[in-house]
Amino acid sequence: MRKFQLATLALCLAVPVAAKPLITSSEETLARICLAAEESPDRLIEACQGALGAPGLTEKQTAELYVGLGDAHLWSDLDAEASEAFRAALEFDPTDVNAWNGLGWALRATDSDAAALEAFEKSLSIDVSVQGLSGKAATARSLGLIDGAASRELLRASLTIDPGYIWALREIAWSHFDEAAFTEALAVFEEALEITANDKNALYGLGRTALKNGDGLRALQAFNDVIELSPDHFSSRVYRIIALRDLDRNAQALRDAERLISDHPERSSGYIEKGLALMALERRAEALETYRLAEEAVGPNNAVLYWHADALTSDGRMEEALEMIDRGINLDGADHSDYLLKSYIALEMENYSLARQAAEASLNTGVDDPWAHYYIAIAMVHDGKADEGITRFDAAMTGGLPKDRIGAFARELIAAGNYIEAMQLRLKY
Repeated sequence: MRKFQLATLALCLAVPVAAKPLITSSEETLARICLAAEESPDRLIEACQGALGAPGLTEKQTAELYVGLGDAHLWSDLDAEASEAFRAALEFDPTDVNAWNGLGWALRATDSDAAALEAFEKSLSIDVSVQGLSGKAATARSLGLIDGAASRELLRASLTIDPGYIWALREIAWSHFDEAAFTEALAVFEEALEITANDKNALYGLGRTALKNGDGLRALQAFNDVIELSPDHFSSRVYRIIALRDLDRNAQALRDAERLISDHPERSSGYIEKGLALMALERRAEALETYRLAEEAVGPNNAVLYWHADALTSDGRMEEALEMIDRGINLDGADHSDYLLKSYIALEMENYSLARQAAEASLNTGVDDPWAHYYIAIAMVHDGKADEGITRFDAAMTGGLPKDRIGAFARELIAAGNYIEAMQLRLKY
C-alpha cells in the first residue's frame, strides 16, 4: 500500500501546474491588464502584445499600449526591446511624454547617454514631469554637462512634483557620494529609507556610504538587510565581505568569499576577496595560490592581476610583481591605480626613471592622485632634482597625502644626501 501511495504522489508532482490565465473575469481585457501594470513583467509583455493585436484601436490607445510594453521590457532588463517599443509608441503619438521618458531610460540602460538626454529634453519640451526632470538631471551629470549641485537642483525640483519619488533621492545621494561628501550622502539615503524602509537600492547605497564614512558595523547591517531582501544581490555580497574585512573579521570574510566563489565561480570578485582575507590573516602563500587559481577560472583579468601583483610585493618578489602588473596594464580596464602600483614597485626596485614614468601615466588617466605626485617627488630626489622633488611633494600634500609621509620623504632626501633640505622640510610641515 505504501509503495502505491508514494508512486501516486510522484506522478502528481510530475504533472505541471497550469499558469493562471491572464483574463479571469468578463470585466478584464488584455488592454486593461497591460495598462494596469500589476502583473509580472513577462505576463505584462504577453498582455500588451495581445492587446496590440486587437482591432479598432485609436492611435492614442496604440501609443499607450506600446508604452506599457516598453515598460514591461524595461522591468525585464530587455533594454533594446524597450527602446523599440517606445519608438513605436512615438510613431503613433509623438507628444507622448511617457514614451519619451521611457525611451530615455532605455537608452541610459544601454550607455547611450547623449541620445537619452535628447529624449528627456524632448519630454520636458512637451510637459514637465518628475521622470523628465530626474532623467535630465542624472544624464546631464553623467555626461559632465552639469555639476552635482546643478543636478541636485533639478532632482529636488522633481521631488516637489512627487515627494515620494525615491529614485530621485537615491540619485541625489549618489551625487554626494561621487563628490566624497559622505555625511550628506548618508543623510539622503536615510531620507529615502524613511519613504520605503525596505528599498534595497537605498540600503545598498547606505552601506556603501557608511563604509566610506568609516562605520563598518552600519555598513554590514545595511548589506545584511539587502541580502535578506534579495539573497543573491551580488554587489551586496561582495561589499558585505569588504565590511567584514574592515571590521577585522577576516575569518568570516574568508568563509563568505568561499561561498561567493562556489555560487559564482565565473566571476573574479570572490577570488579577490578571498585573497585579501587570506592576506589579512597572514596566509600569504594561500592568497597567492588563490590568485593563480582565479586566473585559471576566469581568464586574464585586470583586477585579479592587480591584487596578485600587490600580494607579490608584500612577499618581496618585485620582479614577478612588475611582470604581473604589466600584464594587467595591457588588459582592458586598467586605470590610474594600476600605474600607481607599478610606480611603487619600480621605487622598491630603485628604478627611479620607470617609477616616474608610471606615476606620470597614472596622472595622465585624469585622476589627480596625491600618491602619484609623491612617487614622482621621490624619483626626482634620487635623480638629483631635490628642489623639483620638494615642489612635487608640496603638491602631494596639498592633494591630501597623509602626514606620515613627511618623515618618509625626509628619509628619501637624507638617503640622497640632501640633509639641509630634509631639515627644512620638517620645519615647513
